[in-house]
Amino acid sequence: MWIYMLLFGMQIFSTTLTASSGSITVKLHHNVTLTCEQKCSGVLTWSRIRATVAQCNQMSCSSEEGFILSHDQFLKGNLSLTITAADYSRRGLYTCQCDKADLRQVRLLIQTQEITRVIAPGEPIDVHLPLTDQVEVRFTANDAAQPSDVQICTVDHEEIKCSSDYRARSSRLNTLQITDGRVSDTGSYTVRDQMNNETLAILRVQLREEQPGPDRRQECVMPVWLLVLVLVLVVSAFVVLLVMHVRLKREILQLRGEHK
Repeated sequence: MWIYMLLFGMQIFSTTLTASSGSITVKLHHNVTLTCEQKCSGVLTWSRIRATVAQCNQMSCSSEEGFILSHDQFLKGNLSLTITAADYSRRGLYTCQCDKADLRQVRLLIQTQEITRVIAPGEPIDVHLPLTDQVEVRFTANDAAQPSDVQICTVDHEEIKCSSDYRARSSRLNTLQITDGRVSDTGSYTVRDQMNNETLAILRVQLREEQPGPDRRQECVMPVWLLVLVLVLVVSAFVVLLVMHVRLKREILQLRGEHK
């Protein structure tokens, strides 16, 4: 009986020693520290997808570029790994091991980028693609009557495939550009990583209302009072010139009469 109790106790004890797990989200290109709150008197190893990125023993530490593992902190019992600039290539599951025994697993996620743009009618919509390796763009319209969360395009490196409504209007150059923006295009565009099932970016598009411009025909029409004023001035000038002409003619005739 005591043998079964001993085996049961060992099973409980071994369960408590299984690696703890969790996730941490960080902004793109920001530094982040992955904690490992355990003790290790042997060889500490941090790995990502079975590839070692940092290692420590009682003598020294070594790490790949972009990763920091402090030997001083290791000797003090701090097994944390620092990533200097998190990007999409460094996402994934990290494992902290002591003498090849798992202590902790933590998944690194990149915070979703959220952008809002206001466009004028006919202006193209640029959906930024943080990655071009098997991503999809999904659209949820502001108009509740339209279907929501609809896949409109998929991008895999240089290959782009879009639904019939977007095929002729879409092109890619680090962004997915949708030409001729219209009211029906307003809403949220979500860029998702299909391989890792993660949301990379969300673009919210609103339409700028066109302000009614001044009527050019009205600008070209002369006010009535100004037209009357110009007409009066023209008539007055004509009368003055006519009077001066008559007087000048009389004076000339008088001078001719005197000479005779």
